[in-house]
Amino acid sequence: MTAGALTAAVTLSLTATATADVGDEDVVRVKFTGITAIDTQERWLDPGDSWVSYLTLYTPKKKFAGDASSRCTAVEANGKRLTAQCTRVLRLKDGEITLHDMITREGGKPVTAKTAIAGGTGIYNDAEGEGYITLEGGRVHFDLYIDD
Repeated sequence: MTAGALTAAVTLSLTATATADVGDEDVVRVKFTGITAIDTQERWLDPGDSWVSYLTLYTPKKKFAGDASSRCTAVEANGKRLTAQCTRVLRLKDGEITLHDMITREGGKPVTAKTAIAGGTGIYNDAEGEGYITLEGGRVHFDLYIDD
């Protein structure tokens, strides 16, 4: 195969994939608020330090939805600013959703960042997509757009 034919094949393949996602009707929006039950994060962190958190999840109507955990590692840390790479698992009645994100916090102010839906189990076994995670005191708000 020539370089031109290979480029055309790759371009056609990417165009078909992008076109298939436009107007996708299978995107479902879900929202949860997690209340922190356990958080092992130390007050002072160095790059490479890790911690875990455990949350109880509720729907916007304050109905119990499940639980969640996160494992985060500091990639940048100084007295005023913390950037952490996190993996999160939301354990719900019909399956689990796995998320990956990087969040930068400055002080104790609330912060919102994008999170990637990396997969799941049960009815979420082929989940993908993205959403937002907001850290606000002892609460974590999840606003997810799940594409299956």
